[in-house]
Amino acid sequence: MHTKSAGWTGGRVASVIVGALLALLALTLVGAGGTAMYYASQDDGYIDLGTSRYEHRTDTYAMATEAWRADKQMGGLYDDLRVTFEPDKGADRVFIGLAGAEELRQYLDGVEYVTIHDSSDKGDTQSTHKGAAPRTLPGTAENLWSAQADGKGVQTLNWPVKPGEVGLVAMNADGSRGVAGHVTVAAKIGVLSGTGIALLVVGVLVLVGSLLMIVRPIRRARGRA
Repeated sequence: MHTKSAGWTGGRVASVIVGALLALLALTLVGAGGTAMYYASQDDGYIDLGTSRYEHRTDTYAMATEAWRADKQMGGLYDDLRVTFEPDKGADRVFIGLAGAEELRQYLDGVEYVTIHDSSDKGDTQSTHKGAAPRTLPGTAENLWSAQADGKGVQTLNWPVKPGEVGLVAMNADGSRGVAGHVTVAAKIGVLSGTGIALLVVGVLVLVGSLLMIVRPIRRARGRA
């Protein structure tokens, strides 16, 4: 009758090495899945994109972003955007609006405003556009905005992401000069929860298989069944 010999064979060593590598992969998958599940469960699934630490300020009538395509960010995974503007003076009535890039350019045509290109702890990199006060108050241009919010203090808008270039603007609701405050942009990734569950399940399965690849050859090398 054939019996399996004890001791370390090349196959057993290889099995332990591959099992250890798979165990590391499994732990990475479990960690990624747990992280995804955590973020999916926090703040209604919105993830802060890290913009709130910078203060923005202008003496002009408005500050706007460059045009961008939210539907292309993160490989098209963004489902919704939430933009919050917290003015420096909480008693000020402010306006924030998101519109198609071309429509926003048309609204701001002839208005003195700034376009913010980048932000850092040292301030904004921006371009100033010469002009005058807005001809139309932002809150009255109802057909322009894909999403908008106005009022005293902190204002928040929500926008289901759609294809195409868009831009964001912050102004005083009465169209006056001088806008200052912090902008927080958060995004919701609809598949985050499902992805987290899938990564956890796959990670656990790979971990179980990797442990078997490690434990079995160790037992056999020691002369155990």
